[in-house]
Amino acid sequence: MNPHRPRKPRPAVPAITLLNEWREHVERTEQRVRDGDYGYRTGCECCDGNVLTDARDRLESMMRNGGRRARRLRVAVEELDRRFLLVTVEDPYSWRSQSWWRRRVPHG
Repeated sequence: MNPHRPRKPRPAVPAITLLNEWREHVERTEQRVRDGDYGYRTGCECCDGNVLTDARDRLESMMRNGGRRARRLRVAVEELDRRFLLVTVEDPYSWRSQSWWRRRVPHG
């Protein structure tokens, strides 16, 4: 390692762990829509299927920072994003300042 060019610190959580977290959320949302469990809003973020994990936010940060693996990571995340968009709709009551994935709810 060149002492004049120090490395950036590695993230505390590896990208694969965050990718798996996002995949699990997408799969749970798909399952809810398949089961028909989507229309009733309880007011509970967990029960209503809102994104509670920060995995997608952290993945976005990793992809924005670039690096050698950012392109491969972006391809994997975009595939999950497409699946998520297919089974969700824009929540009209969400804050516009939130990320797009936090403004979506399951639909039927």
